[in-house]
Amino acid sequence: MCYYPAMGNLQSNIQQKQKEMEGHRNDLFSLYADLGKSVALIEQITPLGFGNAEFKQFIEVQSRYDEAELTYERLKGYISQLEDRSRKIKEIEADIRSLHKVRGNLFARLGAIAYEAYGSQTLPEYLIEVCAPYFEEHHVKTRKLEEACASDKNKSYGFLRKYSASFILNRHKKRLLPRLVQAGSALVSIGCEADIPGIGKEKLSSELSSFLKKEKALQQELDIHRSAVVKLRTQEKESPKGQLELSRVQFNQIGKERDKIAFLYGKVLYDTLPESVSSEMVGSRAITLIDQISLHLRRLDRLEQDILELQNMMKVEELEAQIELENQKIEHLHSQIEGCNRQIKQVQLSIEAKRSKIVALQPQQALPYNE
Repeated sequence: MCYYPAMGNLQSNIQQKQKEMEGHRNDLFSLYADLGKSVALIEQITPLGFGNAEFKQFIEVQSRYDEAELTYERLKGYISQLEDRSRKIKEIEADIRSLHKVRGNLFARLGAIAYEAYGSQTLPEYLIEVCAPYFEEHHVKTRKLEEACASDKNKSYGFLRKYSASFILNRHKKRLLPRLVQAGSALVSIGCEADIPGIGKEKLSSELSSFLKKEKALQQELDIHRSAVVKLRTQEKESPKGQLELSRVQFNQIGKERDKIAFLYGKVLYDTLPESVSSEMVGSRAITLIDQISLHLRRLDRLEQDILELQNMMKVEELEAQIELENQKIEHLHSQIEGCNRQIKQVQLSIEAKRSKIVALQPQQALPYNE
């Protein structure tokens, strides 16, 4: 039967147009709501006298919306600041940790220059007092080990004795590095590195100055961020992220309520504003919105008419299909009638044949005898 594909196409067209209508209705909701919001700004300054009840409802919910938005943005800003500060603290702490190796190297180099001056007795007296706790014991022991290496009193075991002393001396010298770092740190802490005599001191002093400035700047920045975090945490309420989520939900709910009331207000305005309304009266944006609403409404009317026509066509096709089925039923009944008539004739012929046999089988009556 050829009508099923056509009906399928009609149904598909209807569904497509219904989908278009749904899109226009969604757009209309937004347009009506925007019209209400736009005119409400003017209504607060110059009353227009249209949709007063809806306008009052809108102003009330708009006030709650503004408060909810302010609360949400405040919490959002607080958490954002806290997270930004905390992230910056971690970054600066990482930068400072990365300087530890450079610091140790610079202090060790300064300590080494001071150690040479200490050993050659060219170090100023007041610096000897600073360095002695780090250098004296090691210096004395080093001198003894060097003397042991140089001596050759025992001729039989001189080589073993010298080898042993040399080994101990090398191991002892390796233990000097931590003392050099400590001495360098002590000298820098009192700011007297410039008074240390030695080769390469000027270059090292420049490097130390640059390094200490960088380290100090990082520490100052770190202190600023830490202080800000402490101040923020004094303002912190219980579970700020939980409060932010609750505020967001409330803010969205009030926003939806505001849009619904703005839609009702905008629809009343569209239905009641005079056709002569001008941009001087309601603003140019409102006029643009009114034109867009009119366009969407005309498209909706056209789509409704198209759907009605398509539905009528479907009904026509359905009725035509039903008529065709009923015609087929009539043909089938006619066919059954013809078959029944043939059967009746056959039965009638059978009856006639049986009657003829009956006659033939009955005894013949004797003719009367006349003399």
